[in-house]
Amino acid sequence: MPKTDGYVGTIEAESRDVSRLWFSLTDAAAGSDWVKIGGHRAWFTMSMESDDRPTHLAQLSLLLEAMRNGLAVRVSHGGAAAFQWSAAGDSFEVDGVRILRSGLQF
Repeated sequence: MPKTDGYVGTIEAESRDVSRLWFSLTDAAAGSDWVKIGGHRAWFTMSMESDDRPTHLAQLSLLLEAMRNGLAVRVSHGGAAAFQWSAAGDSFEVDGVRILRSGLQF
């Protein structure tokens, strides 16, 4: 299972055709360099219409805590999703989110 580390830079909600949360990560807590996968800014997504909605809402709480406090997160996800945010291969379905209390290790 691929994992991507970073700091939560943005969280967005979509409710048009499907209820979905999107978020993107940065390389630094106060930075603006977006984490890229395959040359594109990576967007991570969770469907709020899935059977796993309670888990996704719990993960949203972790993302909000990390964003407020400048904490690093590790996102586990599958390969590129069949849909996209702005470019093919830029979206990834989230399997799990955890806060890295010790920050990023490079």
